[in-house]
Amino acid sequence: MTHKPFIRQQNPWSRRLKQIQYSLFKKLTRHAMPVFVRGGDLISIQPMVWGEYEPEVVELIKYWADSNYSDFFLDIGANIGLISCQVGHLFKQLHLFEPNPDCLSLLKINLKSMLRNQETHLHPYALGSQKDRLTLMVPFDNWGGAFISSEDNDYSPDVLAHKDGFERFDPNQYQSHEVQVESAVDVMSALFSSLHSMGLRKGVIKIDVEGFESLVLKAIASIVPADFELMVIFENWNTESSLPLLKLGSTLKGDFFHLASDMRPWPFLPRTINSLYNFIRGGHSVYLAPLTKILPPGTCVLMIRPCDT
Repeated sequence: MTHKPFIRQQNPWSRRLKQIQYSLFKKLTRHAMPVFVRGGDLISIQPMVWGEYEPEVVELIKYWADSNYSDFFLDIGANIGLISCQVGHLFKQLHLFEPNPDCLSLLKINLKSMLRNQETHLHPYALGSQKDRLTLMVPFDNWGGAFISSEDNDYSPDVLAHKDGFERFDPNQYQSHEVQVESAVDVMSALFSSLHSMGLRKGVIKIDVEGFESLVLKAIASIVPADFELMVIFENWNTESSLPLLKLGSTLKGDFFHLASDMRPWPFLPRTINSLYNFIRGGHSVYLAPLTKILPPGTCVLMIRPCDT
């Protein structure tokens, strides 16, 4: 039987378009972070094009590290390590918690790429109210939006859907994994005890656990040693929620803040006018605004310090 020789016909315009796309992508990503990301995922754009991820959060963590809160960094909900890879070298100990088995594989590779000389401690499980096996729901196009389906999750199905850009919650838009969950109180108590024994008492904690933030914050507050000082940064997607009620020791105080911005000084005017004003004045500012009752959506901070500071 005679076969025709292999011939691949290529359109010259298509070839030229691909060359232009290649050239543009190469220029746009010339300062990309040296990490492995998933093409098409929402969290992949910033590290590839900007060469950084969530710069405001990273700059705040660096500020704390420079202010002597550099004993340890705990990344609870590390995902593929985009935050830890940028700041981990500033801390004496680095602990990362990530239950998603797919993300965990990339996390290990990214840590080797960007923190090859840093000792890291990986914890392949989530933190919850008790030891359990629960379902992790992962949006197909946003691995960073994974959440655990549980009664302990503070977010409603609508909030969970809207944060990922969906109009309503549909299980078909997610892949699921059964993951290990450990008691937040037990794990943090053992970890704090270990850090304390090494004289490490001032550090930063990043929490990104899609609805379990309040549970983890309360667990940390209930067992943090009296001589510890913590800067805790976390996300909130609820539109109107009260500040978590913390049970801190008598010698400690907890103050909440919101990572605010003056990017839209006149929110009632079109974005174009606000953008033009920011261009004229040379940019906008990001700062920590104190909170008293309501936890606004966005990035928030809890500072746990001795009462006399």
